Amino acid sequence: MNIIEIVLFISFFLLSGCSYSAKVTQVSKEELAEYNPKDFSAPSPAHSSIERIGNENDLIIQAIYYEMNGNYKKSNYFYNILFDRTGDMEYMFRELTTALYAGIDSKNISKLEKFIQNNPSNIQLKRLLLSFYINKRENEKAKKIGLELISQSGEAIDYELSSSPYILSGDYSIAVKLLTEAYNKTYNEDILTKITILLANYLGDIDGAISRLENHRKMYKCSEKLCNQLVEIYTKQKKIKPLMSVYINLYKKTKKEVYAVKIVEGYIYMQEFDKAIKFLQNDYSNDELLYELYLAKKDYSNALILAEKIYAIEKSPRWLAESAMALYENAKDKNDKNLLNKVVQKFEKALKEGVKDSVYLNYYGYTLIDKNIDVQKGIDIIKDALKEQPDNSYYLDSLAWGYYKLHRCKEAYKEMKKVVAIEGLKEEDIAQHWTAIQECNK
Repeated sequence: MNIIEIVLFISFFLLSGCSYSAKVTQVSKEELAEYNPKDFSAPSPAHSSIERIGNENDLIIQAIYYEMNGNYKKSNYFYNILFDRTGDMEYMFRELTTALYAGIDSKNISKLEKFIQNNPSNIQLKRLLLSFYINKRENEKAKKIGLELISQSGEAIDYELSSSPYILSGDYSIAVKLLTEAYNKTYNEDILTKITILLANYLGDIDGAISRLENHRKMYKCSEKLCNQLVEIYTKQKKIKPLMSVYINLYKKTKKEVYAVKIVEGYIYMQEFDKAIKFLQNDYSNDELLYELYLAKKDYSNALILAEKIYAIEKSPRWLAESAMALYENAKDKNDKNLLNKVVQKFEKALKEGVKDSVYLNYYGYTLIDKNIDVQKGIDIIKDALKEQPDNSYYLDSLAWGYYKLHRCKEAYKEMKKVVAIEGLKEEDIAQHWTAIQECNK
């Protein structure tokens, strides 16, 4: 074995463990020992001098270095020089391969075609040539050589490669058949993804795409990538129950928070609050979501317990305000003085600790007004809320009600008129306030 063969052998040995980031389907490496340089015409005369060997070795080292580091364009440049100077076929095959990975043209494609004519059983080089045809959009040539590959090898890679020219030419049904053959040999998820994209997006066969994905999921489970393809289809089709099934599967597999939140959202959308609460209690811990669900169910007793628990852990005044609202909403007698004192104490502490959210300000201010605890203070607090949201109809309603309580009827009428213009009179509280304020204004 001469120095050229040794260096090339080492390069192929090392490269077999590397992952190419090529733009095209990877072509398996050829067995260079099988190729006969005599099959090509007019090779460059052999150089036997020490100077020639030294120069060639330098070029080989550079070609291999750039190839191993993923710089296929530079590597291709040196393989081109090596082939031009020596005529050695090993260099031509490496030049073609690096050109393919670099996404550039090769002047040696015609020589590759001629070599394949003389060596029709060489599957590896046919794959290489097919990849060039695909890149150059020479679909008819690619289809022809693809059929040859399939008949010769019957391997999944050749069915998958051979589907590409049919995809490019819009023959999607044939492409699906070829990809199905490849999938049936490997059950590869990437191939299945191609099939379902063609079925759903190009052939309009949504049910066929779903069926294939679900069959794979039942038999082999599905990766996050494949399950998310089902998620995309079910979301577009608004099929909530099967979508929930996939999200549950994804959460069990990955334990990612994003899928847990989607599960809770799905249960809420379907109004299945008990299932959402059970999921949060047993499978996924998220106190804030659980609190929102208690409110949605109007389970103010559990909401109060949870709000106080969160406040004890986080010391955030927001949860003091939330617990005050839950305490009030949970009360059977909302006029009970002891109850109202506790609600006021909670809100006052929350304000002292820094609560500024207009929602809490409006709730507390309206409570002070409606229960005649401190109407003027309630008005002042509502005005603070309106600084944040000056056109909020509910805040304006609270303000109008405060003016009404102080018998400032004209001011009450002015604010309430804005509310009715925005909301109408469908809501019971607004209708009652409007009637009372109109009477007051008379």
